[in-house]
Amino acid sequence: MVLSIKHILLAFDSSEQSIVALNTALFFKKKYHSQLTIVHIEEAIPNGDIKDMLKKHVGDEAYNFIHKTGRPYRGIIESAKETDADLIIMGTHGISGFEEFWMGSTAYKVVSLAKCPVLTMRESLAHNDFRSIVLPIDTSFESRQKVPFVISLAKQLNSTVHILGVSVDNDNESLHQVNVYTRQVKRSLEEENIPFTLEYKLGGNITKSSVEHAEKIKADLIIIMTEQEAQIGSFFLGKFAQQMVNHSTIPVISISPREDLLLTDAKI
Repeated sequence: MVLSIKHILLAFDSSEQSIVALNTALFFKKKYHSQLTIVHIEEAIPNGDIKDMLKKHVGDEAYNFIHKTGRPYRGIIESAKETDADLIIMGTHGISGFEEFWMGSTAYKVVSLAKCPVLTMRESLAHNDFRSIVLPIDTSFESRQKVPFVISLAKQLNSTVHILGVSVDNDNESLHQVNVYTRQVKRSLEEENIPFTLEYKLGGNITKSSVEHAEKIKADLIIIMTEQEAQIGSFFLGKFAQQMVNHSTIPVISISPREDLLLTDAKI
């Protein structure tokens, strides 16, 4: 799978997080020679200062602008469909506790509904080179579907991929399955001459393990599927992708399983 990012959709709300996301969108626009559409969603009265703020940060870069009113996640998803976006980029404020369990966040709702990959990030991002990518691989079939995307991205950005074998359980069956899957991923990266490392963190919450590992090695990006292992007795509330989007201090690309990303054992 060759990663094609012809059109980027940036969700912008003037927060520190969205300014960081804007800089990242400009980085990917330059790397992939993409079109950029910036969407601003307001639930009430339009804010005339948004375009002035964008001009300050975007400069002479060409972009399209969409303004919508209503629920932010709905406006973002609608705009992604209208522009046929290949990548959505947005900031996230993080969320936890009661609100996370019952309502989720705007970012997670976008991740759940989007047909294209979604890159979410906090204001703590200091740079945009994405040279170090963490790739969690668990016992689920969907876990490996992101491998072609990761390979294509790593080639474009000259990145090192850090494979992390993870699972909720630490029994022999889980260990065997994770070993099988990580060996397949390792072989795929070797065939494409992509530098990589391989570590395992089995047992416990896979979100916590993935984030801690990414922070330890000072990774720039974590890439996940939105359908992965169930979090039985999880440290955080919610699904793996929801936890990751809401809690990771490191940028996350979430990819929804699609038929064109399906991988068989023979393919990887």
